[in-house]
Amino acid sequence: MCNPISYEQELIDAIPVPMFFMDVEGAFIGSNQAFNSFIGKSDAEVREMGVYQLLSGNNVFRHEEIDRILLINGSIQPFEEEAIGAHSKRYFVRYRKALVHDVKGHVTGIVTTIVDLTDLREVEDALMASESQKKAILDGFPGVLALFDNNLSAIWVNDAGRRTGGKSIGKPCHDIICKSTHHCRDCAVTQSVQTGEVEVAVRAIDSTSGGVEQFFEVIGTPVKNAQGEVENVIVIARNITKRFELEKQLRQTQKMEAVGTLAGGIAHDFNNMLTPIMGYSEIIKLRMSQNGFDDELISEYLGEIFKAGKRAKNLVEQILTFSRSSEQKESRQYLHPIINEVLRLMRSTLPSTIEIDQDIDKTCGPVSIDAVQIQQILINLCTNSSEAIGQEHGKLTVSLKKGALQDDTEEEWLELTVSDSGCGMKQELLERVFDPYFTTKEKGRGTGLGLSLVHSIITNHGGHISVATEKNIGSTFRIFLPVSKEATRFDQVLTVSNEPLEEEKRVILVDDDAQVVQVTSELLKSIGYQVNAFTSPVDALEKFQENPETYDLLLTDLTMPRLTGVELCNMVKVVRPELPVILFTGYSESLDNVVVSDSCIDEYCLKPLSLVELSQTVGRLIGRDQENIN
Repeated sequence: MCNPISYEQELIDAIPVPMFFMDVEGAFIGSNQAFNSFIGKSDAEVREMGVYQLLSGNNVFRHEEIDRILLINGSIQPFEEEAIGAHSKRYFVRYRKALVHDVKGHVTGIVTTIVDLTDLREVEDALMASESQKKAILDGFPGVLALFDNNLSAIWVNDAGRRTGGKSIGKPCHDIICKSTHHCRDCAVTQSVQTGEVEVAVRAIDSTSGGVEQFFEVIGTPVKNAQGEVENVIVIARNITKRFELEKQLRQTQKMEAVGTLAGGIAHDFNNMLTPIMGYSEIIKLRMSQNGFDDELISEYLGEIFKAGKRAKNLVEQILTFSRSSEQKESRQYLHPIINEVLRLMRSTLPSTIEIDQDIDKTCGPVSIDAVQIQQILINLCTNSSEAIGQEHGKLTVSLKKGALQDDTEEEWLELTVSDSGCGMKQELLERVFDPYFTTKEKGRGTGLGLSLVHSIITNHGGHISVATEKNIGSTFRIFLPVSKEATRFDQVLTVSNEPLEEEKRVILVDDDAQVVQVTSELLKSIGYQVNAFTSPVDALEKFQENPETYDLLLTDLTMPRLTGVELCNMVKVVRPELPVILFTGYSESLDNVVVSDSCIDEYCLKPLSLVELSQTVGRLIGRDQENIN
């Protein structure tokens, strides 16, 4: 027959959970083998060293206090904490404590069990880290990211969604995303629930800051159960306002490109029409003088016809200038003629209540800039000044003078100033006036890019721009640009000496427009040149090749059927490399695609040419040629 005490110990040792026993006085009684293995000590060693000292180090009092509470209350909740095991290894464990009773029901001690939760805790920590990482990713998404049920109520919303919709859980999608009191028509979330497909919609939403319209792209992605039914919808809403504005700008740019293309075609034909109008008015006036027919009134009428044609030519060039979209080309530009041209245009577009004053120093040197860009700058600043003045009587002043920067004593500068007597700006607006997309204009009146582009153009050319303003007094924009010291090919062409026109010089004239050929031929003859005129470049080339030494100059149109002016020039130069060539066209944009620095072309000009311009241009080239031969 076995010893009952020995049997009980064997039974306790068979339990895989570490446990130990204390009497009601807090003395260690014993433990099972699982506890001995866990603690790495025998019962004798535990009794000698103290069980709580071994398990908790300096936290003995906590365990003793828990035991006292257990003895008083009869029970205590399990608790978790770190425990020290064999070889000082630390575990995360759950303690359970219960009272031990004898056969009479008297409390004789306390039994404590230990459950090792270390692996579970590591899994929980890993899960928490994973959840934190996922939350950081979802909350870090710059747009709204949310999960809705099939009734369109929010189940989960990221930080951006909570910032947009406040307490978002349970709210409908239109409240969180669109800030609306009712479901939106063509809602991507609703459609995704109905179709079971990914749906996309763009919504225009008024922001809370000043009612500025923002555009959001809303994507609804269905989440289906095992039966294929939509249970939830994942919603992504991104602010695409900047992209939307860029797309609008692209569309506007494409429109301007189309306008530029159309304007180019019209300009070519229109300038060809102006050529005989202006040319014949000069020829008639010249013939009247040569034949002794002196009628001041008729001469005045002819002069008015010529001036009207000149204005029409300038108007066409202005239309082309402000509609062209080709790559900007820097060259040395004197600003005073550009300013005069822009102010002439502005006088016809600004209200008559605005007085335009100008103070231009024509002795200012040139700057290296694209003419179109400086025109854009002036038009933008003048337009802004006009809007600042509004319907009231006011004054717009444009000045150009030699300037200086305080920190730059070596370089020469020009100071271009545009000032107005308008409403001025508040200080908070002044600080943002050059920011892209910032505008004080009403919806539909501009993109807010004007002054930022002005600032960009000026700084890209090494210049500086500043603004001073006073409420109800006006604003002044000051632009500083460095004076260019580098000479260009165009400058060099203008400095070639103008030799006196000589008799018996022969010009071969080529243009596919018969009227242009006829009037240009008459103009050349009237100033003493012999002319062989052709409307076909192929015929002109054949005639030239018969006797190439006969001709002193080639004057050709650029755009012609079968052979362009450049192609004709190259073929002529093969035979007569020294022959001067003038290329003229009715559309200045065409010249952008011609390498005018090529030795093939000696001069280029725009139709219609006045008698003086034609005489100077031809005389300059033939004079230069004669000078080179001698």
